[in-house]
Amino acid sequence: MSVSYHLGEFPPRNVNWEALAPYLANASDALARYDSFLGIIPNPEILIAPMMMQEAVTSSRIEGTQATVGDVLEFNAGNTDVSPNKRDDIREVVNYQVAVETAEEMMRDMPLCGRVMRYAHEILLSGVRGEMKSPGRYRTDQNWIGVSGSRIEDARYIPAPPGALEGCMLAWETFVNRDDLPSLYKTAVAHAEFESIHPFCDGNGRIGRMLVPLMMWKDGLLTNPCFYLSEFFDRCNSEYQDRLLAVSSEGDWTGWCQFFLRAVRDQAVENNKRVHGMYALNEDLKRRLAEKSGSAHASIVIDKLFEKAIFSRSEFVKIDGMDPQTVRRMLGILEKEGVIRTIRRGRGRTSSIMVFPELLSLTQE
Repeated sequence: MSVSYHLGEFPPRNVNWEALAPYLANASDALARYDSFLGIIPNPEILIAPMMMQEAVTSSRIEGTQATVGDVLEFNAGNTDVSPNKRDDIREVVNYQVAVETAEEMMRDMPLCGRVMRYAHEILLSGVRGEMKSPGRYRTDQNWIGVSGSRIEDARYIPAPPGALEGCMLAWETFVNRDDLPSLYKTAVAHAEFESIHPFCDGNGRIGRMLVPLMMWKDGLLTNPCFYLSEFFDRCNSEYQDRLLAVSSEGDWTGWCQFFLRAVRDQAVENNKRVHGMYALNEDLKRRLAEKSGSAHASIVIDKLFEKAIFSRSEFVKIDGMDPQTVRRMLGILEKEGVIRTIRRGRGRTSSIMVFPELLSLTQE
């Protein structure tokens, strides 16, 4: 039997706060440890960039794209010799990154609201396979979730009816901007409610996932909106779908929140390990390159190296304030040491493309 959206039952009324308390405490502690480490290291952006790329790829992969982190980076570095299907997949990943960055910029001047979500949605579907599915606009037809090609009568879940969307999204917007609730609880409920409403014709999953770090950042839980749950949701997809369904079928907001908070805790621990590994690698390479090159600019080159695990050699040497020849010499040292390697030789005006394998491995773990 199909489950329909819980119209008139939002926001939640019967949440077991006693049952949620330990989950909130554990998730908050793990998230604080992760953000604290990013806050004490210089230039945390060099560690955030690879993680943002990983999230864009993972969130898009959940929706069926096949592009890897390496595919996207190599394409951006200048290797455009890819199939049309691969090009479309890469474009979807890039759109995801731009949508997150644009939403963040908008939220510096306004709260998280339908306007931000609609604009992010418009960017997400621009020039890709969903561009004919009303980018930036709420749907006007009833949609449903089930086996591809199935009838609504056979649907597993039927989202909010189109006539109720404006009211549902207004209630959602009011809820996400409340300041009288624990932020992680509010984020958990907001994500589930957005996915339950399913306001767009396409792209709901990706928009719903990107709002998680945006809410955490806006509420002051994160210094940067860099915390993503797509990896966890992808790994636990069956439980994720079941918990969301139970919100509408049984009103089980407590069970959903416990699942979500467990996801935050586990992913925060994993992210903390990952950034510690990246930071240790960064510091080690700075020391090694300084010893081998005798240059005071070694740290600048290594930080640049961490921006992208695959890069164009000709673009890399354009570091502000540094002689390109000096940068080339350092790249030569790093290549001789096995830190980087060439994966595509340059021809004529086409630059060589290089890879930093250890960073790529950390990004794709």
